[in-house]
Amino acid sequence: MVEDQDQKRREALAKVYADGGADRVVAHIQGTPDPAERRALYMQARRVLPDRSAPVRRFDDVIRIARAGIAETLRQAELARAREDADDAKECIDHANKLSYNLTADLAACWPGDEAPRERRHFEAGLRAAYDCVVWRQELGKPPDRRAMAHWAAGIHQLSLGNEVEALCAFEAAFGLALEAAALGDAGHDGKPEAYVKPNGDFGVILYFGYAGIARQILGDEAGTRQYEQACAAFEETLKSPKDPEAEEDARFGLDQLRWVGMRFAGRSLSGTAS
Repeated sequence: MVEDQDQKRREALAKVYADGGADRVVAHIQGTPDPAERRALYMQARRVLPDRSAPVRRFDDVIRIARAGIAETLRQAELARAREDADDAKECIDHANKLSYNLTADLAACWPGDEAPRERRHFEAGLRAAYDCVVWRQELGKPPDRRAMAHWAAGIHQLSLGNEVEALCAFEAAFGLALEAAALGDAGHDGKPEAYVKPNGDFGVILYFGYAGIARQILGDEAGTRQYEQACAAFEETLKSPKDPEAEEDARFGLDQLRWVGMRFAGRSLSGTAS
């Protein structure tokens, strides 16, 4: 089974990491003859590093391994292009996109309870990875909700770097793409974006609307506080009467994340406490 194979990969990588750190992991993977297996190993490598619950995260190791994996996968894409195998080249680019998104997400300072210290270089690396995803997801023809995720990632790193205007632009781009995705399944939409920010509404729309509100509030726009509160209220009301278990899980995750980021970046809770 695939999961059994992935577990074996993780066990082997964990031992290599314990013995020699990130450089040994990269050397081990690069020494693997099969290109597809190298891609699979890089995808599993992040699973052997300390996760978001760990007080010490070793972000430089996260970056070292992820960037090596991205470089290797892009090299494989070039080789595929050279032999005119467009499908394999596209698959390799998508693999680089996934590695890059994992990297930007792991470096983001937005996960509830994650207080591991980060340096400016970590946010800069996360921002670079996010913008790589923006480009690749456009190139690969990803649907708007997937492209939105990349813009959101850019926004959270811009926020961490103190670039609030750029963060707002990125969150607005994410919100617009999420709206586009939601509208595809809602022919009866009345044309007002805020109409989607409602209980049991689209998760991405509500989340990115709230993030944009945080950026606006930090910039001194009072409308940002109202925007943030509307997003939190939509998640709160969903928790009271979720349409299904997945909606409840998403609402709790989204609300906790917005509350955490609101406290972390605005210096105080914009409205109430996390549920």
